Amino acid sequence: MQLLTMRDALGVRAVPTTGELQALAPFLSASLTRALASADSQRTAERQRVPGDKPPFADGDVFSSMIEGPTAFRVMPALDSVAPVRVPIEFSNDAQRPAARWTDTAVVVQQAGKWVVNDLRYGATWPFANKGTLLTTLDVSRTP
Repeated sequence: MQLLTMRDALGVRAVPTTGELQALAPFLSASLTRALASADSQRTAERQRVPGDKPPFADGDVFSSMIEGPTAFRVMPALDSVAPVRVPIEFSNDAQRPAARWTDTAVVVQQAGKWVVNDLRYGATWPFANKGTLLTTLDVSRTP
């Protein structure tokens, strides 16, 4: 999946910064791009408002269930033939002992004639895994 390959190449380990998001945007739906940009704006505003505190979205992988992020992934065959298409992704993190393995699901839609990621459904079951979906995480984590 090009999104994850680009994310790894950029070294993105949290909500992407403006520059990182520009590089990732061709692989994202407009709604997911807006949600990630909003989260980045929130992080920036909180850094300015409370400089000594850790702002939301400052660290932790949002593109997989594991906060530390994967060390490898494998895209599986799509589960659907019409949009929205669910694409399982088998992730692993071999830096963990024992190695962690889990499957998340990318929700892919067609936009402007190409397939893009519209959301990610987290699938890991351990206690501190990201839960729900990426869009929900970005929305719920907002503070007034």
